[in-house]
Amino acid sequence: MKQLCARLLVIAALGVLLAFTGCITNQNDLVVTDEICANIVEHETTGTFSTFTVVDDFKAQLEAALKKAGKTSADVKSIHMISATFAAQAVSPKDARATADIDIARQDTPGGGYDDGPAPFVTFDDTLLKSLQGKPTDAEMNADGVALVDRALAALLAGQDPRLVLIVNNETITPTPTVDNPLDFRVRACVRFQAVVTGGSKKH
Repeated sequence: MKQLCARLLVIAALGVLLAFTGCITNQNDLVVTDEICANIVEHETTGTFSTFTVVDDFKAQLEAALKKAGKTSADVKSIHMISATFAAQAVSPKDARATADIDIARQDTPGGGYDDGPAPFVTFDDTLLKSLQGKPTDAEMNADGVALVDRALAALLAGQDPRLVLIVNNETITPTPTVDNPLDFRVRACVRFQAVVTGGSKKH
């Protein structure tokens, strides 16, 4: 696993402080914290593979999250990604372990080239996939991938409609999947963001 950079630790610490103080920065600002999620679904018959999942409703998910707080993207003064979680919803076989890198990229045109990235995002090292079941597991993120998400968020606020792609580059699966004994799993990956928006002293 790669370490978080100092900037990310500062952002995360700020998030904790804001939550503790009721999500208020000043009389006119409100901090909104929510998630944008995607399901990674795999059916594999070999131990080494590369697949991708497109998050094509990135803009819609963000706008829905802001709407819950009575806000729109026009109200956002700043926005940053603060964490990522993974939660396995189904795993077969139950003892499957994976070593894999997950990269992230921006691809605004379906089937087109990447507009940004790919950049390294999260690494799993001989991870028991079943251990990701239950409560979402916090991921140790790579700074390059986080910076890409932040750029996509900024582009969204500028009126663009960025699409994000999660790219799974799997090195090994133990036990090795076969046609007769495939690996099947579904993991819900979520990016947690924090936005500072204008308006009101109401707590979120």
